[in-house]
Amino acid sequence: MFYIDSQRTVTRRDSSLISSYTYERNRDDLNSVREHLTSRHMSESVFSAGNRPTGSVRKELITSLFESMLDSIVISWDVIERKTEEFTLDFGKIPSDVTVKKKKSNVNKQPKVKKSRSIVELSDSKSDVIQTCWWSSPDERAIIKFRNGCTYEGNISMKCMHGEGRYQWADGTVYLGQFKNNEITGKGTIYWKDDTWYQGDFYGNLRHGNGLYVDSRRQRSYAGKWHYGTKDGQGVIYYDGSFKNSYDGEWALNERHGYGSREYCKVSGYKGEWNKFIREGKGMMIWPNHDFYRGEWKNGVMSGYGFYIWEAYYNNSMSLPSLCAYRGFWEKGKRNGYGILNLGLALGSYYKGEFKNNKKHGVGKFVTNNGQILQHKKLFIDDNMGSLNRDDDESDGDDKCGRLEEPYLFDICNDSVGLLYHVERVIKNIDRKQETINRIVYDFIELNKIHSVSRGPKDDIIDELNGDSFADLIDFEISSLYKSLRCYETDLKNIYYKYATICNTEEINFKPILIRLYLWQLYYDCNLHDKGLTLVDIDRLFHENPEWLSRKPHNPFEKIYFWQFQHSLISVASKLYAKRHLPGKKPDTMLASAFRLFMEKDILPGAGRKRGRLVGGCGSFVPLKDLYHLYQTLDEPCTVRTFLCAARHAPHYAEQPSLVDYDCSSLGRNAYIFGDEISFIMEDPTEIPETNEKPTLKLFNIGNLSSKAIIKIFSFIFPQISELNKIMNLDVEITFFEFFQALIMCVEESLRLSEQEVYRNTSALY
Repeated sequence: MFYIDSQRTVTRRDSSLISSYTYERNRDDLNSVREHLTSRHMSESVFSAGNRPTGSVRKELITSLFESMLDSIVISWDVIERKTEEFTLDFGKIPSDVTVKKKKSNVNKQPKVKKSRSIVELSDSKSDVIQTCWWSSPDERAIIKFRNGCTYEGNISMKCMHGEGRYQWADGTVYLGQFKNNEITGKGTIYWKDDTWYQGDFYGNLRHGNGLYVDSRRQRSYAGKWHYGTKDGQGVIYYDGSFKNSYDGEWALNERHGYGSREYCKVSGYKGEWNKFIREGKGMMIWPNHDFYRGEWKNGVMSGYGFYIWEAYYNNSMSLPSLCAYRGFWEKGKRNGYGILNLGLALGSYYKGEFKNNKKHGVGKFVTNNGQILQHKKLFIDDNMGSLNRDDDESDGDDKCGRLEEPYLFDICNDSVGLLYHVERVIKNIDRKQETINRIVYDFIELNKIHSVSRGPKDDIIDELNGDSFADLIDFEISSLYKSLRCYETDLKNIYYKYATICNTEEINFKPILIRLYLWQLYYDCNLHDKGLTLVDIDRLFHENPEWLSRKPHNPFEKIYFWQFQHSLISVASKLYAKRHLPGKKPDTMLASAFRLFMEKDILPGAGRKRGRLVGGCGSFVPLKDLYHLYQTLDEPCTVRTFLCAARHAPHYAEQPSLVDYDCSSLGRNAYIFGDEISFIMEDPTEIPETNEKPTLKLFNIGNLSSKAIIKIFSFIFPQISELNKIMNLDVEITFFEFFQALIMCVEESLRLSEQEVYRNTSALY
């Protein structure tokens, strides 16, 4: 009846009930059985022809023809006698009673075939509960032996295997389960002789629906969807007993096709799109050597845009790691086209430019770990640095490849790069009033014994200072500022590392990189808001100089390398404490003295205070990326007034952003899993208690707060908002850090008011 194909599919081949083989048989015994069955069919019709349902005549003819062929198929047909003479079938909530009575057969027993039948008698008052056919052969249980060596034991209906039964093939394969009209249909289990088995749904003798297939010898199993004998739909397969070599995803005709996750071993796997067992589309791959790739695939190799990390690892923390990574275009598994290569030195060195055959080649820009920039049309040729001469641009490409010089040598640890910008900025900020400028310049000339310069108009004095004396002033300012940085180098590195890991609860084993969100935390700990300087102002100071490579002025997750961290501190020190006049006698300076004052007065005393809600625990479990998107809906940067309007949202004004009833149903934590993008890791669903209702955590329900309460909360962050209980300015711009602080404080105040209201209502009852 069935055979087993290479995919372990049960497929119909030769029916054991309708066989083409010729066997020796006892004609007299089978003819007597046939005559007996025909007479029983004609005499046991209990319904009139006028009440015959649709298709009943067809069923009768098929059954009659089928019975006429039994003599060429069946060796023996043994009816299993009922153990009890009378029993009742319970149909649960159906109030009817069905009584089945045993009735002995009057047919003489044949030497090979045994027959017994039962008649179901229904009462007249309950005949409408169960629908029956106008004519049906008596149901029975039988043991049937076929001439091809197969056997069946189970329920029989209309001379067909129908209901629960057991079928065994001649080769030893066994099926236990449901049948329908001589076909394996329903739920069941099939055991093959090679120690493989399948349990699940069948339809038309084939595995169809949900099922579990197990190969005991090879320790292989598949659980999932089947479609007419093939793996099709969602399913998971384990290729060995360790469960670390598996695939969980979509299938199509026994092939991995669609979206799925393939685990090759404990440390290697792929998750993404498949096309007939081949990685194609978008996906993420981890190799056994801990290399990581996320991007586009074609024909099983990296092709298109992708992000590759060397020696990646699972980073279950909120600290951004230093990466040796490439982000760009690929072709047939090699870097080709434009890309960015991070060198992984934890200080910001990277190459941005063209690649060819997996090598740096062509136009590019190289940024050192102190911000020095090298840029050329032929910066690299076959992974070697070119001559970097301007004359090369006018020559042919063939000559360039033949005139390569020694690799370009430069000091990537020169910390003085970029300090001139700060000095020039301080000089530009000198008071521009004519009389004040003349007095400041004259005092400077007198103190430094510069002769042949007399008081006069501003332009004449500046012309005199454009000589060696003014150059000496700039050089002295740069030298003094550099020495100040070296003086505080150890403290700055400790502060940088402390704030790069400020939200971590466990130690890490890599060099972290500071992000702008944690830099804001440092300035907040140092009470810069009390000095009238907002974080938005600090971001704009840093973003004004393009050489500091700030991509966005207010992105909280942007990397801030150590050299950029120093420039930010100098900019803030210059804004707060730099002199607005030329310095006196040496060693007096305008900028270096301001930086030392800023370090001693603000940074060193304030670093490590951990003020606010970000480092108090809320920054770990509140989804930062989702909350940042909510902040961007208000604007970036938004104002206190905008926040207030969103918190006091008018229900009839749908276009206005709202912070009321902002639900966060996700429970988890923030972490940098792989790469440099923060993710929100969901908690294990099995750890959450099961409830009938969907669990929701309303973190941002602040609709019960008054405008006065919200303004009071902001006044803790911005003292300039109110003075003597009077509102002074609501147009103060806020960054995401200040938005986060204010929102969490509003939530805490809202919860406090709700608890007080519940307490008052409870007290009123008693």
